Amino acid sequence: MYNSIVHMKRYHLYWLLLLFTLACGKKKDAGFSIEKIPDPMQHSGYVSNPDHLITTETEAALNEQMRQLEQSGRAQVAIVLLNTIGDKVPKDVAHDLFRLWRPGQKEKENGLVVLLVNDQHRIEFETGYGLEGDLPDVICFRIQQSEMLPSFKQNNIDEGMLKGMTALVNVLQPQADTDIASVEDSTTAADTSHAAVMKIGDAGSTPEDQNAPFDVATLEQDTYDGPGIGTIMLYIFYALFATIFVVKPGIVKKNKDLPQLFKATVWHKLWVYTLPFVLLLILMGIPGVYHWWVLPLIMYCNLLAYLSYRAFVINKKAGVLLQGFDRNVQYETLNLAHANSWLSSIIFPLPLLAYKRWHMARMDKLRYDPYNCASCHQPMQLLKKGKRKEMLEPVQAAEDKVGSVIYDVWYCKHCDEKMVLGYRNLRTEATNCPSCSALTLVAGSRKVLRRATTSREGEGIQHYLCKNCNYTRDETYVIAKLSSGGSSGSSSGSSGSSSSSGGWGGGSSGGGGAGSSW
Repeated sequence: MYNSIVHMKRYHLYWLLLLFTLACGKKKDAGFSIEKIPDPMQHSGYVSNPDHLITTETEAALNEQMRQLEQSGRAQVAIVLLNTIGDKVPKDVAHDLFRLWRPGQKEKENGLVVLLVNDQHRIEFETGYGLEGDLPDVICFRIQQSEMLPSFKQNNIDEGMLKGMTALVNVLQPQADTDIASVEDSTTAADTSHAAVMKIGDAGSTPEDQNAPFDVATLEQDTYDGPGIGTIMLYIFYALFATIFVVKPGIVKKNKDLPQLFKATVWHKLWVYTLPFVLLLILMGIPGVYHWWVLPLIMYCNLLAYLSYRAFVINKKAGVLLQGFDRNVQYETLNLAHANSWLSSIIFPLPLLAYKRWHMARMDKLRYDPYNCASCHQPMQLLKKGKRKEMLEPVQAAEDKVGSVIYDVWYCKHCDEKMVLGYRNLRTEATNCPSCSALTLVAGSRKVLRRATTSREGEGIQHYLCKNCNYTRDETYVIAKLSSGGSSGSSSGSSGSSSSSGGWGGGSSGGGGAGSSW
């Protein structure tokens, strides 16, 4: 029983390592969240500068520029300057901020998010649908490269932001007044306006009001706003896990000599793969607030229900179909029906861990309870590894050495009788040899005949060797093309609906824009 776990296929371990890597990676970014970024609209502004990367004078000038730009009806711009976002990707953070705040008039979709991440030396523009014509990706890139990056490289973020946003205004408002195009004039005009806004805010706000944006963010950060990239990735991971550890073990190869206790039908596959999203759609139709953990919880409970149902069916059929069979057949049949159940008991400890322990006790009883000798009816003795090898046939010894079949030898010391029982290792990579029929044909070395390139597939030869009769066989295999690599400068796709903060227009992101590093 334990020997089969030792010979577990390597890819099972790889998936477990991936599971723990993803779990650990998730915690790494736990300190940063876009919901913690202060919303400037809470103070009638457009610039969020929590780490004070620019001076108050520059911040006031940018606010005044963006205020006049919005009043002209051309665009609504959110400017965010952060010292760090951890290991997150600036483009993704800019897109998520657009979804959260939704700048831009809803009718025009003319919103824009400008994100600067200091420790990654990155500037990102994320445009709404309505700005993609007036502010295409190439224009965004030129503004960054020619107006902003030279100043950023000299560690002058104030000058780079003022030049970049002035160029942006000039693109969107070619006939703009000279006081808007001029950085000095806009800075002077902004000081008085900014001071007035701050005085009004100081006089009419309370500590509770100042903390309101954070309370809203805390309330919203767990809400689920519909299927997105995260949902798709979660489903892919869920489907891979379910295929390898849940569905596939239920479709193990039939053995004509053993009764079949469970068969995974199309209905079972629909249960595993489709039911979680059917339940999610039903829940989304009910008024209320749903959290990000709703879908993972549905998936977890769905697999637990399916595995519990399968265990119930297996044991119900076993009580009927295994009557009259000897203990070896019962063991082999139950072992086939419970393939990979050890992992299910770890991930779903309640109630499958208790069921696993009960099942293992049952299997040990079937395998290790003493047999009575057929001649003298006295209890037989199970031989240890060293002694049992001497009593195995050559084919049995070869299979036992490969690990494809584990043999127990029961010996009667009263009448010198022996009984050999084999137990198939379900996780073995060995197959039946076409020459001697022994389960001893294993994969050997590989030889690459033609290496893969980015334009064509490769080809190789896999050698197989029978450990019993030395039969050999070669099979060709295909090597996948090499990835050309590279990624586009901007992502596509639209954002789903999201709750907008007070003051923003409710626009949607088209995923356009550009990014530059310095």
